[in-house]
Amino acid sequence: MEGTITKAVPVDRDGLRRSGAASSGIGGHCRYLRGMELLRLDHPLDEIGPDAVLVVALDGWTDAGDGGSAAAGRLREAFTPVPLGRFPSDALFDYRDRRPALSIDRGVLGDPDWPEITIELLSPPSGPPLILVCGAEPDLAWQGFANDLAELCAKVGAGRYVGLGSVPGPIPHTRPVHIIATSSDTELLDRIGRPHEEMVVPASCQVALETVLRDAGLDTLGLWVRIPHYVAGEYPEAARALLEQLSSHIGTPVDLSSFDEDVAENRARLDVAAEGSDEVREHVAQLERLYDAEAEAERLATASGSSPSSPAITEEQVPSADDLAAEIERFLQGRND
Repeated sequence: MEGTITKAVPVDRDGLRRSGAASSGIGGHCRYLRGMELLRLDHPLDEIGPDAVLVVALDGWTDAGDGGSAAAGRLREAFTPVPLGRFPSDALFDYRDRRPALSIDRGVLGDPDWPEITIELLSPPSGPPLILVCGAEPDLAWQGFANDLAELCAKVGAGRYVGLGSVPGPIPHTRPVHIIATSSDTELLDRIGRPHEEMVVPASCQVALETVLRDAGLDTLGLWVRIPHYVAGEYPEAARALLEQLSSHIGTPVDLSSFDEDVAENRARLDVAAEGSDEVREHVAQLERLYDAEAEAERLATASGSSPSSPAITEEQVPSADDLAAEIERFLQGRND
């Protein structure tokens, strides 16, 4: 099987490669891999089945509406997680920027809730094993974090990566969310959907990780849901859409019925806010026109084999996310009062 390790890699009891050890790489390309600098393994790697898939969901600005985080949480509920390894929090987080919460009960201090990244093994009854990495986006050591995960994949013969994330966009809550992809496979990009423009954006740790894994020879797929840019808090439709696409991609059925009630309640809440304010209603209608124009341009381009033309409404004409969110919050707050 392509991507399996063909030579045993000696490791010490902390899961570190002994100096001088080498292994074959991913996808048939021989690589000499460094030892893991940060990751400490807590579970025997030989218990991981063949063709494992690395699945990553980190919080931060590429987790709008908690799309990736909620999707990862549903995977953990569906398939009993087994702790696989850990990164020392002190090496990854700036506690002054991400201060741990701590309870004080009448002068008695509780324990700090340290930010963490968990690495767990999920073994679905059908489909490949999943190595699930989720938690707080690291503040520090992004390259060391990514290199260690590439090393882990090489050790267990995992040749595929799927990232789960969500980003804000000019999407009305009255329309289905839209998934775009980043990938090392152009066929996947064409099938799932790719951005049609070239962009330069501040990288998240998850995007940087994907580039490292791509360069290590893995087949990479980043799934990104675009959700309404004016929504604060959770947006359950994002998590459901991510899991639908993940399930289709790797062939692992996931029961998504638990999202139905949350999706319906969230839609009803936003509908009430939109109907109660002329300003919000007009903003949403404007977003609907943009969404529908883009969808029609995409449909025509697909039929003709050309690139989509510019929609009738440009993103510069989209109302401010801050203004729209503030208007919605003011309306909902007034109803609660």
